[in-house]
Amino acid sequence: MSTPDLPYSGPVRPALADAGEAAAPDPVNPAPVRRYHDFLRLGAHSWWRGALAITSFIAAYLVVSGILSAIAIFIDLGSGRLHLDDVMTNQLTLSPALMLANNLSLAAMIPVAMLLQWAIFGIRPGSLSSVAGRFRRRWMLRSALVIVPIWVVYVGSTFLLEPVGQIELSADAIALLLIVLLTTPLQSAGEEYGARGLLNRAAASWTSNPRIGFVLGAAVSSALFAAAHVAGDPWLIAYYIVFGVALCAVSTATGGLEAAVLIHAMNNLLLLVPTVLAGQQDSIFERGEGTGGPFMLIPMAVLAIAAAIVIWWARRSNVQAVGSLPARTIVAAAE
Repeated sequence: MSTPDLPYSGPVRPALADAGEAAAPDPVNPAPVRRYHDFLRLGAHSWWRGALAITSFIAAYLVVSGILSAIAIFIDLGSGRLHLDDVMTNQLTLSPALMLANNLSLAAMIPVAMLLQWAIFGIRPGSLSSVAGRFRRRWMLRSALVIVPIWVVYVGSTFLLEPVGQIELSADAIALLLIVLLTTPLQSAGEEYGARGLLNRAAASWTSNPRIGFVLGAAVSSALFAAAHVAGDPWLIAYYIVFGVALCAVSTATGGLEAAVLIHAMNNLLLLVPTVLAGQQDSIFERGEGTGGPFMLIPMAVLAIAAAIVIWWARRSNVQAVGSLPARTIVAAAE
């Protein structure tokens, strides 16, 4: 995977209207510019702000996830799907209610991450999407031209080599399928706004050196991303770390989370839909020792290749990779 260009200081480059539209430096109003991971250095930054952002985000997720999971369990208890003994012994099966609670908990991290960035670093929420200050839909659609075919071929080949078996269209399967289709893109975006967004940037803000910041941000956010998946298999842990580092590189090189969100969403959707249709939903969260293996090198390689192609495609499309803040925003954040 190619290494993305890293941040620099220089004249401000105004936000592009769309992907592929070039922008010339503004000689009248020069301002420091930063790449995506290093962007919080433009606001109020100190070691404790980064630490506070990370711990606050983790605490917020645990609270939201705990509340929604408890509601889902009560629903399953009330419907007779679960018994109290199952809850006490942690013998839970993946129900539509629990799947919805999981996805909504992660989707809720989008506004949580944005508000924490604003409250702690004094930088407006829009910049968490990209250095242009917004979610660049046209760039995401353009990146789909390379991301979607890669994942269709990858996942299609996987299921051709190892078919999922007979399709089951039970009431649970239909409910789960609808939940997957409607909320998995939001769940994927929530993970990206949290891990590659706030956590990555918060850790990178601990150093003024942008290259060290990239390494630090990718290492911390990817380690937390892997830990959050509670994998007990070393191959799975390695996969989650590679997943995190690859998408950190994509976010830095493209100046935003759009391509990373699309990669994450395509990966989850194309793997979850066949699994649910085959009635194998209980295997979705099986991550214990022995569930991984050397075959995990294949998805790791796909991620590395996809990241390299997306980075090349972004440069070819002249996507804005650096940005700045208005002078009044910088002053306000420092006060």
